[in-house]
Amino acid sequence: MTTRMLPPFEKTCLLWVSRGRTLAEIALIEGKSIAEIELYLKRALVSLDAKSIKEALEKVNLFKSD
Repeated sequence: MTTRMLPPFEKTCLLWVSRGRTLAEIALIEGKSIAEIELYLKRALVSLDAKSIKEALEKVNLFKSD
């Protein structure tokens, strides 16, 4: 299965989510608004053809199950 390449900032947002950061924390760290972070994550879902953040994380090998 081939997935489209994610733009760097979309992947960065997914990386922060995989580390347990909230949208507000990611926005603060990256100097963006929460709405912008939500938009980047929604774009990541579309790019990866994922129905959830968990599925997107799995597709980019960032999901860690306990």
